[in-house]
Amino acid sequence: MKNLALAGVLSMLSVLGAVSLLAPARAADDSLPVGTIVAWGGAPNSAPAGWMSCNGRALNKSVYKELFTAIGTSWGSAGDKFNLPDLRGRFLRGEDAGTGRDPDVRRRLPSNPGGNATGVGSVQGDSLQNHTHDQAAHNHSYAYPNLASEIADTGSGLFVRNISSSTAPTTSVKPNLLGAMHYGTKSSLSTGEESRPENAAVNFIIKVR
Repeated sequence: MKNLALAGVLSMLSVLGAVSLLAPARAADDSLPVGTIVAWGGAPNSAPAGWMSCNGRALNKSVYKELFTAIGTSWGSAGDKFNLPDLRGRFLRGEDAGTGRDPDVRRRLPSNPGGNATGVGSVQGDSLQNHTHDQAAHNHSYAYPNLASEIADTGSGLFVRNISSSTAPTTSVKPNLLGAMHYGTKSSLSTGEESRPENAAVNFIIKVR
C-alpha cells in the first residue's frame, strides 16, 4: 500500500511539474497577431524574441512571410524587400478613413519609397494650424534724435509729421522705423523648432513572428 501511495504522490508531482513547465511557455505566447505595434519601455535591442524595433529596416518577403502578409508594402518596398514601420521620433495617428479628421490627408507622404502615400504607412511633417491674432487699440511712442516730430495716423498707415520750425507742419511722410517693438503677454511661451505636446520617449516595436 505504501508503495502504491508513494507512486501516486510521485505521479501527481510529475504532473504538477509538467504543468509548471508548461505555464511559462503559455505565458510567453502573448497571443498577439503578427504586425502588432506596441510601445516598449526599454532599448530597441532588448525587445522580446519575435519582436523588432520600428526603425524602417528592410526585410526579405520570403523570410518574413507572415509579417509581409499582415503589413504588405504599406511602409515601403523595393524588389524582394519590404520595410518595417519607421516610428523613430514620430507620434501615431489613426488613419482618416474618410472621416475628415485629418484635413491635410491629401498632403501625406510615404514613409519610405514604395510605401503608401495615404492611409496606413503614410507620414506628415509638423504643422501649425492657420490662425489670427487680435489686438486691442493701443499707441506706440518713438524717439527721433534731433528731430521734433509727432506721430499721426492718416487712415492709410503710420506717418511721421516733421516739425522743422514754428510754422505749420510739413507734408506727412512714411517713417523709416528701426528697432524692436515689445509686447506684453499673459503667459510665458515655450518656443522651439516644432509644435508639439508634452511627451515622453519610448521605442515602438512590432511583432514579426
